[in-house]
Amino acid sequence: MPLKFATQTRLYPWFLMLLPILFTCVVYLGYSQARLQYYTNGVQAMDRQLDTVFQILSLVNARVEEGSLTITEAEERMKEFFAGPKRPDGTRDSSAARLTMGEGVSLFAFNSQGILTIHADWEGQNLNTLPTPEGHHLIREVLNEGKHHLSFQWQPPDGASPESRISVVRYFPQWDWYVGIVTSEERFYQQFSIFKAMLIMLVAGNYLITAILIYLTQRQEKLLLNSKRRGEQLAEANQSILKSLAVALEERDAYTSGHSQRVAYYMRVIGKQMGMDEAMLDTVYTGGLLHDIGKIGIEDSILLKPGRLTDEEYEIIKAHPVRGEALLRKLFVQAGTQDSEQIETILVITRHHHERFDGKGYPDGLKGHDIPLVARISAVADAFDAMTSSRAYRKGLSFSKACDEIIRNTGTQFCPQVVDAFFQSVTEETFYHAHHISRANQLLLDRFDDREIALAQPSYHRKSGIPL
Repeated sequence: MPLKFATQTRLYPWFLMLLPILFTCVVYLGYSQARLQYYTNGVQAMDRQLDTVFQILSLVNARVEEGSLTITEAEERMKEFFAGPKRPDGTRDSSAARLTMGEGVSLFAFNSQGILTIHADWEGQNLNTLPTPEGHHLIREVLNEGKHHLSFQWQPPDGASPESRISVVRYFPQWDWYVGIVTSEERFYQQFSIFKAMLIMLVAGNYLITAILIYLTQRQEKLLLNSKRRGEQLAEANQSILKSLAVALEERDAYTSGHSQRVAYYMRVIGKQMGMDEAMLDTVYTGGLLHDIGKIGIEDSILLKPGRLTDEEYEIIKAHPVRGEALLRKLFVQAGTQDSEQIETILVITRHHHERFDGKGYPDGLKGHDIPLVARISAVADAFDAMTSSRAYRKGLSFSKACDEIIRNTGTQFCPQVVDAFFQSVTEETFYHAHHISRANQLLLDRFDDREIALAQPSYHRKSGIPL
């Protein structure tokens, strides 16, 4: 079942708010994958640096194996080469190291007993006894768990805030050294942080754009609501105009006063018998009230003429369905599209209420079921009230005689299906009630039911016994 426009407009802001959330989730997933890939690439780059270190160690170890260097001399040379010369206090001057690892990157080594063999500050100390968690992490994750790369928290000796570090460690079995390089996590992700900042800006921009769209949507919705209200007000004004015109037409001829209201009443009763729903019955009723609105522009000398009409006068009278439809189209032009079906039904009744089932009616000469059902209903209701209403030139027929005329003209002037519904629904009691409906004052009411019909309208003229 399709959503109504009002529901759609309520859901649209929620849809807009959901989009940046979905976008954030997608960006986060992409960011996680990119961060993992960046970490993998960074570890591989650090591993390549260790390749250089291990090449140097392998070259020096080759001299040890050929006997040109002792293992002690070789280890000492590597310590100076990688960590710098030893100071009097036992630390090493890493600034004088011959192998530069890069800014923020340092090299260390320890053996399988946890003794640091290369370190700028703690050479010779046991990692298990160091007052910093760094050594404990290295022992646990490298020696016990066999990890190749690891992340850990390092507590600087000067008491500064702990620092997250990333390290890559590889084993050199010839000397029982675990050689590794280490850098801070902040420096490791330095370039990636630019990408991260761009993603944050992108997500923030997405939320900003969404907020702007929601604001514009709400603003547009308010404008549409105001426009809709103006349209409704204009439609109400048009309805008031129509009712005023109907009242004016009703008051022009005392003999036909209440005709349109009775026609509308009969149409509603017949339509109900034929299974129309309440909305359609309301529309049919309104169409009945307005079916003769085209007579509003006809001169009194013709409309109120007590005698027979001339051919020219009769043609003027016959033009009232087309004139009425044109008038209603102008007045309904600003109505909402949601009312288009109801309006079209009213226009059909106005234009075709004088069509005949045998095709001899006007203005279009439609025949049989080519005539819309609502127009066939209006033809029976209009003719029945015309026959039972008194005029200046003749007295109205009784209920039974009018019914006889309806039967006599079934299949020629009237649709048999509608006639059948008419006789099932319109009784003498219905007829009596219809003729006691109040007239023009009821036209200005907005509500009605089956017992109290609110609204009324025009009259009709006749030539050679044909209702107008």
